[in-house]
Amino acid sequence: MAGHIIHVHATIPAPPEQVWDVITDIAHADDVLRSVSGTEVLTEGGYAVGTAWRERRTLFGHHGPEELQVVESEPPRRTVVEAEVGNDVIRTAYRLTPSDPDATGTRLAMTTTVEMSHRSALSRALWAMFGGFSYDRTRKVLEHDLEDIEAEACRRATSA
Repeated sequence: MAGHIIHVHATIPAPPEQVWDVITDIAHADDVLRSVSGTEVLTEGGYAVGTAWRERRTLFGHHGPEELQVVESEPPRRTVVEAEVGNDVIRTAYRLTPSDPDATGTRLAMTTTVEMSHRSALSRALWAMFGGFSYDRTRKVLEHDLEDIEAEACRRATSA
């Protein structure tokens, strides 16, 4: 049972490869995203399926460190990361498409879902009544993530 699904998107004036580099730069996520206050990479090697890290942020009312893992990766077009938090599974999919024929810009779409099938009936009922507050805050966090990704992609493009 999906508790909430949030879709956000932006058009970023940087090529998809540049945006991909920002999204997949896990070691520096806490320097780029204002919603992340700490990052620790747990696996070796480059960004790929199986890459895991721990970060501190708040999504869907969950506070504190979360362990995330890449579950899909199609550079530089699509990636999906997943975190198990308590009884919930939070998945975020990133889809990058060129926004113009010359691929000088990128349309970045993010879809975040929280899967609540392991929650008790009471917990799901409480979520149905009060989850909207968490939804609104999480949507704002994701919109800030888009702004931060855009700012960093543009900064890297001008410094290259």
